[in-house]
Amino acid sequence: MRNLSIATEVQVIAKEINKTPSQIALNWVRQQQQKDKDRVIIPIIGARTEAQIKDNLGCLDFELTSDQLNRLDEKSKIQLGFPHDFMSEEA
Repeated sequence: MRNLSIATEVQVIAKEINKTPSQIALNWVRQQQQKDKDRVIIPIIGARTEAQIKDNLGCLDFELTSDQLNRLDEKSKIQLGFPHDFMSEEA
């Protein structure tokens, strides 16, 4: 369910800015480094055809907005579950 929610948000953003879902996903990973300058993140491209590699490299032609990044981050946020949820509830 969580993975489907993330994939759906990737597709929604792709339609909003007329890019492919793979370009959105690669850019999302690529832009994670902007949040923490101490780490280096390099997306791995798993293209099997020339068309796929050209499409994937299209992720370098644009930047996701902070709103788009926040939407993707929110959808992909890890749910810590029990006992964390229980312990963080206000008494």
